[in-house]
Order: sequence, then structure tokens, then C-alpha cells
Amino acid sequence: MLKFTINVNFMKRLLLLILVIFSINTYSQQNSLSLNLPPGYKLHPKKKIIDLSYKLDFNSNDGHNHTESDLKFLKKISDADLNLMKTSNPDYYNYIQNGTNYIGSLSTKVKEMYTNDELWYIYAFDQNLKNRLTTL
Repeated sequence: MLKFTINVNFMKRLLLLILVIFSINTYSQQNSLSLNLPPGYKLHPKKKIIDLSYKLDFNSNDGHNHTESDLKFLKKISDADLNLMKTSNPDYYNYIQNGTNYIGSLSTKVKEMYTNDELWYIYAFDQNLKNRLTTL
């Protein structure tokens, strides 16, 4: 009877160890994403990040079903409101300015390949692709 109790305790500890290792692995994978989100933007835990790199390989859109609305994450802000943000929300203003400068610096080839919404999405959610686009 005592031997069975020891085995049950051992199994409980082993199961707990497996769960801890699995949790750490899952947490580290989620945090391995390199994001450049706007100040104050909260990423929903279940948000699926869309991979737009398929366009670089000139592959068709097969298997990459997304709409332009899936890519929108920034608020629509008029130029006048953006100008007011220089003092009221300088972090957000700088984010928008840096993104605008980044997109403006891209080659014509890249700008023909991707829409403006896709480029903003890449700017925020895919730093590897963002960096690759600067070399094209």
C-alpha cells in the first residue's frame, strides 16, 4: 500500500513538472515575437498575426485569406489632430512620424507590392519583414 502512495506522489510531481515546462515554453514563444506596437495598444492574446511575407515570393494569395479590415489597427486621425498630438501625446505622435518616415523610405517596388495598410501592419507586427523590405 505504501509503495502505491509513493508512485502516485511521484506521478503528481512529474505531471506538475511537465506542466511548468510546457507553460514556460509557451510563454517564451509568445514573447519571442518582435513587435513595434503603438503606445497604449493592447495586443489581444488570441490575435492571430498575419504573415505578409508571401508577397515577396510572388506567391498567389492561396491560403492567405485576410481582408484589409484585418490589417487595420491604427485609429484614423486627421492631420490637424495629429499635429495637436505633438504636445498632448508625443509618444503616439513620434510613432506615427517614424512609421510614416519608414514607409516613405521604401522603394517603389515595395510600395507597388504592398498596400499602405499592409505596410503599416508590417511596421507594427513583423519586424523581420520590416527589415527585409528596407533592402529591396
